[in-house]
Amino acid sequence: MQIDIHSHIIPGVDDGSQDMKTSIALLRMAAENGTTDIIATPHVIDVSTTLTWDIIRRKVEELQKEADKNGIPIRIYPGAETELNWDLLELIRKDHSAFCLAGSRYCLMEMPSLMLPPNLEEMIYELQLMDIVPVLAHPERQMQLMEKPEKLLELLKRGCVAQSNGGSLTGVFGPKPHAKVHMLINNNMVAFMGSDAHNLRHRNTDLSGAREKIVLHWGEETATELFETRPKCILENKALPDALYLNRLPQTIVKPKQEKPKKKGIFAKLFG
Repeated sequence: MQIDIHSHIIPGVDDGSQDMKTSIALLRMAAENGTTDIIATPHVIDVSTTLTWDIIRRKVEELQKEADKNGIPIRIYPGAETELNWDLLELIRKDHSAFCLAGSRYCLMEMPSLMLPPNLEEMIYELQLMDIVPVLAHPERQMQLMEKPEKLLELLKRGCVAQSNGGSLTGVFGPKPHAKVHMLINNNMVAFMGSDAHNLRHRNTDLSGAREKIVLHWGEETATELFETRPKCILENKALPDALYLNRLPQTIVKPKQEKPKKKGIFAKLFG
C-alpha cells in the first residue's frame, strides 16, 4: 500500500499531464507499483486566472470515472499545490477545505526554488490560526532552505510538515537534491513522500524505486510511515501524532561530513 499525496495527473490544467490518455497511463503505472490512493495537486498560483476548487473537484470526479472504466484500482482525491499569497489565503479563510489535500486541514505549499517569500512566516502563522497544517513541498529543492536547513527545522518545530519527492531519492533531480533528501530523512525531517508526477518518463507515478531505497537505507518501518501511516492521517483528516513526527525532530541537524580534498602529489602539482 502506498498513498501518493503530490501529483499532477489532471489532464490539461497545468504543466503536468496534457491529455486523458496520459493521465490514465499515469494512474495505471501508480496502481501497478503499489499506490492505492493518490491526491491530484494541480498548481494553483493566481486566483484571478487559475482553477477554482469546484473545478478541481469536478475534474477529479471525471478522472475517477475514467480510471474505474479502465479497471484501474486506485482512489483519486482533489487537492492543489499552492503558491501561497494573500488572495489565496483569503479563499482558504472562506472555505477551510478549499485547495487542501483531499479536502483536509493539510495544505501543500510550493516555495520558489531560489528565494524564500519574505512574508512566509506571516502566511504560515495565518494558516495555523485557521487550523491549517502547511505541507512544505520538496524542500530538498529549495536552495535557500538547504543552505540553512536550520530554518526549515524551525518551521517544522512550529507546526509545518515536509513532503519530499521520490525522484529526489532516485536521482531524477540531480545530485544536490539527492544528497539533501538523504540528509533530511537522516534527521527525521520528512513527513511524507510523493511522486510529484508530471509525465510518463522521468517524473512519473512509480514510487517503487524510492520506496526500495528507503527500505535499504532506513528500513521497512520508515518506509511504511512515509508512504502509508502518516499520509493516511491526511486522508482521514486527523492530526499527525507528535510521536510520529514532531517528537522525532532533531535538536540540531546532523549534516554529512565534508570530505577533505586529497593532497596533490608532486607530479600532479607539476603537470596537473
